[in-house]
Parts: sequence; C-alpha cells; structure tokens
Amino acid sequence: MIKSFSNKDLEQCWMLGKCSKIKQDLVTRALRKLDIIDAATCINDIYLAPGCFAHMLTGKRHGVFAVKVNGPWRIVFRFEDGDAYDVGIEQYH
Repeated sequence: MIKSFSNKDLEQCWMLGKCSKIKQDLVTRALRKLDIIDAATCINDIYLAPGCFAHMLTGKRHGVFAVKVNGPWRIVFRFEDGDAYDVGIEQYH
C-alpha cells in the first residue's frame, strides 16, 4: 500500500484525479504503475508485474526502487514491510 508521497503533484493525480501538473503523456502509465505499487504486498509483486522494469537504485540512493513509466521518467519509492513510502516521479537524465 502507498503510505506517503514525496511529490504532491503525483499524490493529487493519484488520489484526486487532478493531473494537470503531470505531463499528459505520462498520466495513464503513471497511474497504472501506482496501482501496481499500491496493490503490492512484497517487492516481488512489483518486480514480476509486466512492463514495470523495476530495479533498485545504487550509490547514495541504495534502498530506493524505481519503475519505468515512459522514456526517462521513473516512479521512485522506498518499500518497507509491504508498504511504499516517499513515492515520487522523476526524470533520471
């Protein structure tokens, strides 16, 4: 279950459907990925979901996971005890 967001625009898009501040070509895919993250009870649920391309980040961001949205855009989050925290969307370039 998603417990917290680090990006308020993404939070409003997912919870309230107010997605005007998220690039329109990302909205449908981002919402689909958020549904997968929210339904996951373990990180393997996300790793095995089709099209997520989930991976753990390295270096200073070790322990943070990312799933592909579109092009260079990723949803990033921490996953602890079956819950996602600090969920945000970012461009990795």
